[in-house]
Amino acid sequence: MNNKNNNNKQPAAHLASFFAGIFMGILFIISMYGVDGKFGDIMLKTTIFAAIGAVACLLTVIIREFIQPYLSRRKAAIKALGKDGMRILRHDKTARLAYKGIYAIINGNYPEAEDNLYQALANSEVRQNQKFCIEWLVKLYETTKDNPKLMWCFRKAVEYSPDDAEAQSRLGFAYFMDGDLDRAEYCLGQAIKYNPNNGYSYYNLVKIHLMRGEYEKARETLETLMKINANHPLAHAEYANYYAMTGEREKAQEECKRAQLCGYKDPDELNRRINAMLNFEETKFSADDLPQLYYRKIEKRTESGEKNA
Repeated sequence: MNNKNNNNKQPAAHLASFFAGIFMGILFIISMYGVDGKFGDIMLKTTIFAAIGAVACLLTVIIREFIQPYLSRRKAAIKALGKDGMRILRHDKTARLAYKGIYAIINGNYPEAEDNLYQALANSEVRQNQKFCIEWLVKLYETTKDNPKLMWCFRKAVEYSPDDAEAQSRLGFAYFMDGDLDRAEYCLGQAIKYNPNNGYSYYNLVKIHLMRGEYEKARETLETLMKINANHPLAHAEYANYYAMTGEREKAQEECKRAQLCGYKDPDELNRRINAMLNFEETKFSADDLPQLYYRKIEKRTESGEKNA
């Protein structure tokens, strides 16, 4: 925050320094030549040079601080429309609305961005253009963290392209995060149907099976995932989760090490999580270290115990 304020004050500081320099120059000239008949000519020339310098300095600040950023943002918004963005803008009202929405996002004017993108979406009759508007609405709602509207966008993307594996996978993950495991499983299954090598969908399916206590399905899905990408750290981390939940300590620790060797981004967090699951019965643990899927295991075990009682 402070850095931003300091950056905003820099142009004014440069101008102040420039005019202070001019003022000191005038004082120097006066001290050198005194106040005689030549003083008027000297002051006139000094004033002219000072005015030219001031205008040049002001123009430099305006170009650097206002015109260049504006042109950069405009160029980025046009580029987002594709290689023929400039030509499309001249002939397509929908493209102009989309451009205004993208430009507003870049500018941080989110209400205006939303309004223009929705208008562009409403005016779009071509499926590709509709998907384009949705993708930019996704960027907008990811920025504003508006999850209900983000979910709507994910559903619309799948509605427009049911055979888009990435769209199905993204919607499946959103359902998973929302706790709707049945819909999540269906969407992830569709993603795999249209792209059998979509490792991220397999990864999330493993989580669903573990949360449900479906350990055999989880193991089978993990085996498929490892065939797709045997060196992915997330695959080994999920294998470590699986072994920890099934009580296989040595295998869990081994997979944990493999995940770290493959570049798992937060090895300390992974160690805490796996140890919390392995030592849940014997030692104290931090509740924050247990993953959500393990809580589901505890709930299922409690429910089973109550029924037996």
